[in-house]
Amino acid sequence: MNSYAGFSFFYVYVGAWYGPKKTEQLKEILGKLHSGATPESVKEEFLREFGSVRAEDLAAAEKKLMEEGMKLEQVQKLCDVHAFVFEGNLQPVGKSKQADSIPGHPAFVFKGENSGLKAFLAKEFEPALGAFTKDSSEKNATKLHQAVKSLSKVHVHYLRKENLLFPYLEKAGITAPPKVMWGVDDEIRALWKGVLADLPSKGEAVLSAVEKLLEQVKSMITKEDTILMPMLLENLDADAWLTVARDSADIGYCFNGGIEGASPSDALSWYRWNFSMSGKDETFEQTGDKVTLPSGSFTLEELTCMLNSMPADITFVGKDDTVRYFSEGKERVFPRTRSIIGREVAHCHPPKSLHVVEKLVEDFKAGVKDEESFWLQRGSQFVLIRYYAVRSEGGDYLGVMEVTEEISALRSLEGNKLLAD
Repeated sequence: MNSYAGFSFFYVYVGAWYGPKKTEQLKEILGKLHSGATPESVKEEFLREFGSVRAEDLAAAEKKLMEEGMKLEQVQKLCDVHAFVFEGNLQPVGKSKQADSIPGHPAFVFKGENSGLKAFLAKEFEPALGAFTKDSSEKNATKLHQAVKSLSKVHVHYLRKENLLFPYLEKAGITAPPKVMWGVDDEIRALWKGVLADLPSKGEAVLSAVEKLLEQVKSMITKEDTILMPMLLENLDADAWLTVARDSADIGYCFNGGIEGASPSDALSWYRWNFSMSGKDETFEQTGDKVTLPSGSFTLEELTCMLNSMPADITFVGKDDTVRYFSEGKERVFPRTRSIIGREVAHCHPPKSLHVVEKLVEDFKAGVKDEESFWLQRGSQFVLIRYYAVRSEGGDYLGVMEVTEEISALRSLEGNKLLAD
């Protein structure tokens, strides 16, 4: 059952209305699950009433439940139970455009990483876990710790999904599935951190967390390959895939070594060929026009390069709560890709921190605050994140600017260093 966990919540995205009567019946069945009915009894009722349903029908039912007040966290919490009820009885989502079978294509690379991840789990992670389960010696605990450490590289895979792929689904009106999946990604990340901190010292006490980590990672592979990928193939056009291919290298890849057609060089070759065939031109367009400000002026090139030369990442979110701009410096603290332009700021943050962002923006709009700062230790890095309300001369709210900077070197400064020195 667990390998199919979460199938149902991915269907929430469908915006069309498919059979009001069937939708209402399915909504009632799902409601019984959330009210405490046993999965076995609900599955029996579902099979008796329907046998199988289209993904669109289930999507409409779950969407209706959420519109009527069911929280996203509830859907996420019970996705395993939903999966048990509907497993094997859902008709496929959409039609495949077969792009995921083309070597070097971003969809092929994404699925290739999952193939590499499955191979890693089977050949390295699970044997280490099995040995530790039989004998929780320090030696086996250390081997398992190394396996968990290697597994954490899949964070890069999740980053590409969250920052490159999700924005295109959101633009197509598919907002709930990315939120729920991001929440699960964060649960997996939390498990990594906990296990890495506890192994090898705590021995058997951490075994259940390792088993849960393995289960969740394997479940996510299935969700991505069988549900997320068809949605991507259905909603991303050629230009979108080109953007994904162009920006993927900035975030990175993982577990694709030895996967034919899915290596970074395969991805780059696919992008270069398809970009050349697209007839597009990415060279800097300099019109000669100046950007004139009250205190001076720039050419477009000067302004762009100046902003990109700053030692901090700058992101601007307009008063409509959508991302309008980000700087593209050489050393970025957090990944930013051009696919986020026009993305709602609420979709740019994991569910666990969303309420903080929403409250901050609300306070900026209301004039309660003008700025706020957060900071975090990330290995040897110390990251400072500052938010500023952007207002007109008359005090009207225009948006919010986020400034992120890695300042570990600055924290150790002492004394003076003058130009005269």
